Amino acid sequence: MISEYLKVLGFTEDIKDLEDIEKLMKKHVSTFAFSSMSVVLKDEISLELGEVYKKVVLHKRGAYCFEHNKIFYEVLKHLGFDVEYHIARVVNNREVEAPLTHRFTILNYENERYLVDVGFGYYCPVKPIKFVNVQTEAQLGYVYRVHQDKNNNYALQVIHHDKWFTFYTFDLRACYEVDFELAHFYSHKHSDAVFVNNLVVSRIMDECIYSLRNAGYQKVYRDRTENIHIESLEQFSKVLEEELNLCFDIDERKDIYEKFIHQGINK
Repeated sequence: MISEYLKVLGFTEDIKDLEDIEKLMKKHVSTFAFSSMSVVLKDEISLELGEVYKKVVLHKRGAYCFEHNKIFYEVLKHLGFDVEYHIARVVNNREVEAPLTHRFTILNYENERYLVDVGFGYYCPVKPIKFVNVQTEAQLGYVYRVHQDKNNNYALQVIHHDKWFTFYTFDLRACYEVDFELAHFYSHKHSDAVFVNNLVVSRIMDECIYSLRNAGYQKVYRDRTENIHIESLEQFSKVLEEELNLCFDIDERKDIYEKFIHQGINK
């Protein structure tokens, strides 16, 4: 399965260093979309590795953090890298009591620690981010860091409007696959969960990010953002297939379009 995954992305198992990992991260996020479509369609979503592989790689139905970062963790582990999985609270720069709902990976490499995340959607840092407080420029010039506070809590941050913006917070306590199962259940079943209530899809290319959130579709470049109005099911289908690299049947596309695109346009 791992060899097949690498073959789809044009890689062999000769991945030896941080530069190789960065190249693999870029290829992953430019090929496999971040998507809540299966959630809003109320699909049963398994976190069993074989099922994740089929959904994401073979069937091109997109995924969110528990799936993307599970695959990438297993790939790095298979290739011999020292990796750990962890879980975080997504706060989006707010002082809130957020649940633990985000899976990511920590890479230990040459006596240094790096955050590796291919499952955070639009703002996913497409480069290993070194601990701590080391500014790292990634896609489209976004600058990230892993910040450590006086209580040894950590945060993934990005510079936004000349200030540090916190995406998620975490500590380094051990967690287990059952923790991801519980968080995944909340994230795709609970009536208050973000992905249950919102269509969120993105694909990160070298020069552009395709981003769909409910009825709003954007193409984001380093120096500009194009806002695009999706005005028909046909246009929506074309965006899904040609720009977001997703494969859903016509009934699924129609259901999503009516609930999130058409209604959003007419509000």
